[in-house]
Amino acid sequence: MDTQPPSVGGIPANPGSDIVTGVQQHGDAVVVDCAGDIDALTAPQLTAAVTAALEKRPRIVMIDLRKVDFLSSAGLAALVEAHRRTGKDTRLHNVATGSAILRPLTMTGLIDVLAVFPAPAEALAT
Repeated sequence: MDTQPPSVGGIPANPGSDIVTGVQQHGDAVVVDCAGDIDALTAPQLTAAVTAALEKRPRIVMIDLRKVDFLSSAGLAALVEAHRRTGKDTRLHNVATGSAILRPLTMTGLIDVLAVFPAPAEALAT
């Protein structure tokens, strides 16, 4: 597993407001690890990290949201944008277990649109 320090598109993330805590290559998948709050300040970091991951043309881009404490409407928009940017050869898989993520996804109906998995192993296996 290739691990890179927290950065967005090769640019170090903003200290104190990092949402992207790491980007790793797992075979033909790229995993974007997130932690903290995804809000108007941090959602652009997630969008930039997913955009950079998509440039590698992986089979799967997995966003690990298990350590995210809050998902605002800007965060939901970032997930929708990430989903929209994936092409026919790349799938976006999100990993979420807590109500901080699952509740807003369910309330907005996005749980039926976005691929959401309870564990990374399941997200990377499909």
